[in-house]
Amino acid sequence: KRLVSKADQTKQKIRKMARDIYEHYFEVAQATPRGIVADLANIVIKVDTAIKKQAKSNSSSEWKEVLRSALTDLSELLHEESNVSAYELNSSGLIQCFLKLFGSATSQDKTMKVQKKAAKLHAARLAIIKEALPTATTIALVKKLLSVLETIEKLPVYLYDSSNGGYGLQILTKRLRFRLERGPGETGLIDRTGRALKMEPLATVRQLERYLLKMVAKQWYDFERSSFNFIKKLEETPVSFNYQSDFDSEGLIYWIGTNGRTVPDWVNPAQYGLVVVTSSEGRNLPYGKLEDILSRDSNALNCHTNDDRRAWFAIDLGVWIHPKAYTMRHARGYGRSAVRSWQLQGSKDGVNWVILSEHSNDERLGEPGSTATWTIDGET
Repeated sequence: KRLVSKADQTKQKIRKMARDIYEHYFEVAQATPRGIVADLANIVIKVDTAIKKQAKSNSSSEWKEVLRSALTDLSELLHEESNVSAYELNSSGLIQCFLKLFGSATSQDKTMKVQKKAAKLHAARLAIIKEALPTATTIALVKKLLSVLETIEKLPVYLYDSSNGGYGLQILTKRLRFRLERGPGETGLIDRTGRALKMEPLATVRQLERYLLKMVAKQWYDFERSSFNFIKKLEETPVSFNYQSDFDSEGLIYWIGTNGRTVPDWVNPAQYGLVVVTSSEGRNLPYGKLEDILSRDSNALNCHTNDDRRAWFAIDLGVWIHPKAYTMRHARGYGRSAVRSWQLQGSKDGVNWVILSEHSNDERLGEPGSTATWTIDGET
């Protein structure tokens, strides 16, 4: 069959590549699961066996020993949080198995005698569970189950692959309509009517809830600057910051972004006007946004000016400081594009500047995402 377009050729090539990857890697991985998956499968078998043996003879100690053994194995697996992933826990069948283990399996259409027997078996299992399952394991199991719930509680994404056009992802551009209702007498919320909401193709309900809450409820940085805790603390007494490691929580930018460490979630101070970032390029950079220069994202962001020896970034912190050290991170570009020669300058009025640190052919930044910290000598 003759291909009618270059797009069809590309589609066929991608299908073939996907099939080859599946057959050479994923199919083999499924056939030989890693040890944790096999261990979870063995625990499921043991629990099922214990439930069946109990149904035959509740007074027998055999089912109790099998159940204890299964719970001991589970405790060992969950001892380290990173041992078992949410996907492995969900796909192992352990959740369905535990529903039977913890459930009483009684219903209204069964006779009173059957219901009493089921309740008796249930109570016997719970006694063994309380005896054999440590509190730490129970807590770890609950956390894992919550992570499983968050993983599977996704908005559906439908991919269309028709012969008459489309690349299969057009559904992601369609709008989802939300309706937010303000409670009676509520006056403290922000009206976001008509605003667009951007999100990842897959997002949990909890993530959407948190995002929407931040949109409509005033956050600490939405109030007057004089109400900020970090401002009040600085006015009360000088604050010292001691460097421990790159991108630690001991720096001024982290202090400002967490309102003096009074809130758990850091926000980019430049994104919300807590500090002001300017550049020699004005507001529009050739790549990235001005606030990206302060990003603490786990993935380095590209943020740079044009290739000009006189290019600069300036950060108005809104406070006076005696700097002792500063940290920089290279972006996602090539190692040879990392900054090599620069000056760190300071000013109290934005007009008169003094050099705090000067570097020439400094190669401490290299690989994409690499970080380095430099100390500043003297009382500046």
